[in-house]
Amino acid sequence: MKVSIEELRVRGLGVIEDVSLVLAPGLTVVTGETGAGKTLIVTALQLLLGVRADASLVRAGDPAALIEARVVPVPLTAGDWASEGDDELVVAREIPSDGRSRARIGGRLAPASALDDVLGTLVDVHTQGEHARLARADVQRTLLDRAAGDAHLADVSAYRAVHAAWREAQRELDRLTASASEQEREADRLAYEIDEIDRAGLDADTDARLDEAVRVLENADALAGGAVTAAAALGSEGSGETVGAALAALRPQRGTDPALDELLTRLEDVAAEMTDLAGSLRGYAERVDHDPERLASLRERQHLVRSLERKYGNGVAAILEYAAGARDRRAALTASADRSGELDADIARLGAEVIDRAQRLRATRTAAAAVLSRDVERHLAELGMPQARVDVAVTATEVQGADGADAISLQLAPNPGEPMRPLASAASGGERSRAALAIEVALADADETPVLVFDEVDAGVGGATALAVGEKLSRLAVDRQVLVVTHLAQLAAFADVHHVVEKGIAGGRTVTTVRRVADSARADEIARMLSGSSGDAARSHALELLADADRRRAGASRTSGRPTAAGRSAPAR
Repeated sequence: MKVSIEELRVRGLGVIEDVSLVLAPGLTVVTGETGAGKTLIVTALQLLLGVRADASLVRAGDPAALIEARVVPVPLTAGDWASEGDDELVVAREIPSDGRSRARIGGRLAPASALDDVLGTLVDVHTQGEHARLARADVQRTLLDRAAGDAHLADVSAYRAVHAAWREAQRELDRLTASASEQEREADRLAYEIDEIDRAGLDADTDARLDEAVRVLENADALAGGAVTAAAALGSEGSGETVGAALAALRPQRGTDPALDELLTRLEDVAAEMTDLAGSLRGYAERVDHDPERLASLRERQHLVRSLERKYGNGVAAILEYAAGARDRRAALTASADRSGELDADIARLGAEVIDRAQRLRATRTAAAAVLSRDVERHLAELGMPQARVDVAVTATEVQGADGADAISLQLAPNPGEPMRPLASAASGGERSRAALAIEVALADADETPVLVFDEVDAGVGGATALAVGEKLSRLAVDRQVLVVTHLAQLAAFADVHHVVEKGIAGGRTVTTVRRVADSARADEIARMLSGSSGDAARSHALELLADADRRRAGASRTSGRPTAAGRSAPAR
């Protein structure tokens, strides 16, 4: 089952107060007098596709415009926006009169860009002045790629990926080349700094205590003298005069009173400790270094470390950390130089692949251009331009662009003897409109977009040509949903569903309403479109037109091998 829009509701948009359109598979037409607001229906659909919203679209006095649509079944593009088991997807767009628009998909808030992700490949809108858009080279290339088929589109995507990688490699090489001299100077500076630190042979433990070693050597005499004096004061036996006198006074009383014996024992411990301390002081005095040459060497080392600290960090640890970072940075610069060589190879390899893929794209585009040219000519013949000639020219360019190395030019010669010219300048307005419609129909035949919307693309045509337009759009609607806004009765006669947009006054304000017409009401609307009235003659003409449309549609279905009108919803009468 193909995706279709089953219902469209529009509220507070322009002159529309609140309308709902029940749509159906097949051909739906929207008609109405000029200025009634028909095109607002197409505008509403475009807003659901994520186009930029303008607060000026909001109906005067309303806080916001709201557009909602029910899509059936849930499209695969909905992804996580839909819940398992859902049989329809509701999408909505709200445009406040004084703020940013909001979108909802499946009842959940979504960015406007998500609307395009979900519906962009499912709904194709063709608006008035389509020939002006088709005159753009980028649009012509896009249309030709669509006509070339899915396999070609996959090749286009693959080409773009390779081209992007090729250009990025070129940009990276340009960046490296631009900074090569600066990087070389930085690498030389880092090499000098690393060498300076390495030559110092710093030791994190020894050099960290350098200040202490210098301080000891500078005060060696005072340190040794103080230790000798202290040792002498403690006595040769470590007891000294005071402690010796105390021992002499207490020792005769040992064993008399346990309390005094305890104190004597403590005094003897003090005397022993003093003896040991005196020995240690004498040993320290003997070990004190009085070497002036070593002091001079340490002071020189101290000066070197101070110099390195001023350049690279406070403390030996900071200097060594700086050296490690410098080595890493220099290694990165060396790798950058190596990377330039790798990039040269990548650019050569990717460039060759870009050229090869571009040539393959040109081959498939050229083949598709020939088919598209014939298809458009065939449709133009059926639209009243049997002598028109179309050429979709594919020309090689020197520059490998993001979409290939081809210049696409859609050219038209509307009449015999006239030269091929670009579409924008090759014909009258009516001829350009028919050419645009022929291209759109040819492309619609070539792809599977399930919902097509046409907004008065039949401008500038009428009579038998209008019948041909209606027949063509009816053919498109056999296996998809087609919505057409038109002022042509001949086209409206082919509709499966017919809506009429009407403008009136309610409560002192202009209000647009939409009603679905069938049976006699539909014949009346066709009569109005033909002559501006619903008199007997006009109504008789309308009924003939409806009958003729039925015959044409049935005949076209038989010759095309597609299902007849009986295979879809019966036309409303």
